[in-house]
Amino acid sequence: MDPRSDDDIPYDEDENDPVIRSLRNEMVRLEAQLDQLLAADRERADEIALLQARLTELELLMQQLRERYRRNARIYVWIGGFYGAAIGMWLSWLMRLLW
Repeated sequence: MDPRSDDDIPYDEDENDPVIRSLRNEMVRLEAQLDQLLAADRERADEIALLQARLTELELLMQQLRERYRRNARIYVWIGGFYGAAIGMWLSWLMRLLW
């Protein structure tokens, strides 16, 4: 066996060094914090997608309400016109009767 082709990582003798231990602990802590941040980001993206879907649904409902209001307003204008015409015809008939 050729010692240069050995794939085993040699034992780190500096592992007992307090600076290396503290840096490795800090690295593990930062990796855990990164995992938490990534999970929070995924959760936030899901919430944003839900809110976007709800907003789209509410905009659709608002559009339907506007269309219904416009339709009802047109109907009320037509009804008012017919009532006005009916009252005008009644007044005309009444004036002809009295004169």
